Amino acid sequence: MVSKIDNQNENELFNLVTEINEITYSMNARLMKEHQSLVNEDLSTKQIILMDLVKKESQLSISQLAESMNVTSSAVSQIVSKLEREKYLLRTINPNNRREIIVQLDERGCHYYAKEEEINKEIVNRFYSRMKMEDLIQLRDILVKLNHVVEEELSRQEIKGK
Repeated sequence: MVSKIDNQNENELFNLVTEINEITYSMNARLMKEHQSLVNEDLSTKQIILMDLVKKESQLSISQLAESMNVTSSAVSQIVSKLEREKYLLRTINPNNRREIIVQLDERGCHYYAKEEEINKEIVNRFYSRMKMEDLIQLRDILVKLNHVVEEELSRQEIKGK
């Protein structure tokens, strides 16, 4: 009898998680579509990811970017070159290590993130502001817990695999 109950609980859990994932995916897809319509920039996903990494750290080397993106330094250099031509990024030589290239946001990159912040505020005001603050705090706390569980489990798997 125990296995039947466990099987039922397992099915309930699976169905609930599937529903949560579908709702989250659908909402994120709609928000991304809305976001893209407001951004009005012609950047690829890889370009945006690379710029996000640079913005987060303020400056990174080509090798650090390659490691973070799990691609070659050559691939990163190609993306950076295009973004540099369009004034999104600026490349400079590290004064402490002349063989190292440092990447940071340039004029258009800074403008992109200023606009990004305005768009995010608009999305917050249009959608999230319609929810109670307590609900948003609870949602954040739940997502933090879930993220911690995922990180912990993946770290354990990584250690076992090595």
